[in-house]
Amino acid sequence: MTWFHRSIVETGRLPLFLFLIAFIATFIFIRISVRLIRAEVRWWPGNVAPGGLHLHHEFFGVIVMVLSGFGLVAVSRFDTPIADCVLAALFGIGCALVLDEFALILHLRDVYWEKEGRASVDAVFVAIAIGALFLMGFRPLDLTSAADEFRDDPNVTARIVVVLGIVVNVVLAAITLAKGKLWTGLVGMFFPVLLVVGAIRIARPASPWARWFYRSREGKYDKAVRREQRLREPLIRWKIVVQEALAGRFGVPDLPPDPVPEVVAAVPGGVALPSRAATAVRWRRVRHRLRVVPTWRLPVILVLLAIVAALLCITIDENLGLDVDSGTLATVLGVIAGATATLTGLVFTAVTLAMQFGASQISVRVIPMLQREPVMRWSVGFFLATFVFSVMVAMDLALTGPDDGTPGASTAIAAFLTVVSAILFVALVSKVGAVLNVAQLMRWIAADGRASIRRLYPEESLETQVPNMAPTTTLDEESRHVIMLREIGSRGRVLLAVNVPMLERYAAAWGVRFELLVMVGDNVPHNVGAIAVVGNPRGGPVPEHKVLRCLLFGDMHQPSVSPVAALQAISDIALKAISTAGNDPSTVVLALDHIEDMLLMLAPRVHADAVRRSPAVRGYRRTWADYVAIGTDEIRRHSHGQAQVHRRLRALYETVAAQCGADQQAPIVERLAALDEQVQLDWPIALDLRLAERPDRQGYGSERGSTFD
Repeated sequence: MTWFHRSIVETGRLPLFLFLIAFIATFIFIRISVRLIRAEVRWWPGNVAPGGLHLHHEFFGVIVMVLSGFGLVAVSRFDTPIADCVLAALFGIGCALVLDEFALILHLRDVYWEKEGRASVDAVFVAIAIGALFLMGFRPLDLTSAADEFRDDPNVTARIVVVLGIVVNVVLAAITLAKGKLWTGLVGMFFPVLLVVGAIRIARPASPWARWFYRSREGKYDKAVRREQRLREPLIRWKIVVQEALAGRFGVPDLPPDPVPEVVAAVPGGVALPSRAATAVRWRRVRHRLRVVPTWRLPVILVLLAIVAALLCITIDENLGLDVDSGTLATVLGVIAGATATLTGLVFTAVTLAMQFGASQISVRVIPMLQREPVMRWSVGFFLATFVFSVMVAMDLALTGPDDGTPGASTAIAAFLTVVSAILFVALVSKVGAVLNVAQLMRWIAADGRASIRRLYPEESLETQVPNMAPTTTLDEESRHVIMLREIGSRGRVLLAVNVPMLERYAAAWGVRFELLVMVGDNVPHNVGAIAVVGNPRGGPVPEHKVLRCLLFGDMHQPSVSPVAALQAISDIALKAISTAGNDPSTVVLALDHIEDMLLMLAPRVHADAVRRSPAVRGYRRTWADYVAIGTDEIRRHSHGQAQVHRRLRALYETVAAQCGADQQAPIVERLAALDEQVQLDWPIALDLRLAERPDRQGYGSERGSTFD
């Protein structure tokens, strides 16, 4: 009680305290009351409706606010602490009753239990937050102290500074609110540093600021949408959970809807639906694996850590008081700073050359692979951090007096960072060499492709042979709703992944079927259909935002995304090598080695997936014929006059055909026939024809090839 008397009573905040307590208590009471009325509890009094006219509690709140407000004005000239406290509490009761129906005043209709009714709870939360800040002694924009300074300081310059400070804060608050950041703007009025953050950071996509300034800046708008989906939407969902726990469910009708005809779900009975928790965990891992990591983030973090570490090490050196020759330390630090600056330049040069070579001579798909490599970000970050650390220590050494301690420990740490930077430089050179070496690059791409195969077709799909789950009834094909892809929060519009288990859960819950209208790797233009909902959904229209959240979009189809991208990248390398400018059939043979390995890995998985695939979601998988065509057709069509390529292709087709099931033979047989026709046209001489028709895993490892008669 001593704290309460000292902090609340003596400071004159007791009326404000009682106002806040009465406000919160009234809000809780009225929410409990309306929830009991909604539940039709017999022992609780119902609505106040004299003569059949329903009186909202906002009506009583206005009356209480008017009477208590008039009373506060009437006694303001007198010292009446008890009356002030009573009237403040009454005013809090009236405010709670009015703000609890803020949405009714805003929309001029009764939306208390509709989704628009959440505005009332938002208004109550804002009022409680502002009241609590006032109770703790904070004032908006610190106007009280500013007014005292303006009144007490006769200096004109000081008064101008005070006015400019207020104007700057008001402008920052206006910008923050215009950017749609209500909470940041309101709380920032009490803590101005939040106004600076809110004014600098990007606006919300639906804010006035975005309408004014982002119409012609697509990059800014995409970034705003992306941040809204990644940061704000999860917070909004949790806020709604808290709101509905306190105030009841919004958007739920008071009376149950009329019964609708039973619709058979697309997933038949007896088939276990994917676990919601496991599905969420897997999807989060997929999003994390396929996300675009900014190249600048890690170097910036390491540089900031280097600055903090330099300041700490300088302080430690001052306490240690080591006696080391300052000239020697200055020379060492200068050498380290110069060496790291040189290494940083070499890194940028090497990376730029590797990207240029990869894009022009190999495939444009190589560039994002190099960009997402951790060794590149770590090496650049360590070089810059070592440089900044050494420069800061050297500057401190130059500014210290002869009696101050020398930075011996800091110099030792700088030397250690230099050794780590040298190791990272070697690792970076090795990685760049892997890009410049086509054989290593193809191994890298194939490894990413095999990883994506394991992700898309897990091992359990090979062990579980479930009969094909055909739907028990045919959904009304005329009832088909296409969901368009409009503004998205990602950097690109290329489909990278599909959350099939969650779509299966939605299909079973809503009694519909989903059909993907685009495939993984497709670029989906603006306002083009991405997914179709077939059937009559239970409970009203399908929430499009939930369905679209099951689709992950990015900027480029990479080998780590799907095996199709890996096959395409290796095929690109083979086409460069087989062209007139390249004329390198040995590289084509190496490419076909990796393509064969991936096709052999795909064959049993694609077969098992086709057997056990749920009919609730269609169109998201490529067929076995798709993979064979993507991996080999372009190479076969451009292999005119290349006997090595013909022999290696034949070996590939025969090896894959020997390990495929009967239902997967047709694409292989068809391409073997096409290869025979092509060989007949390319090699009119009998000897050349006989040699070109031999399968050979090395291209031209022997005259007879890989098989013997």
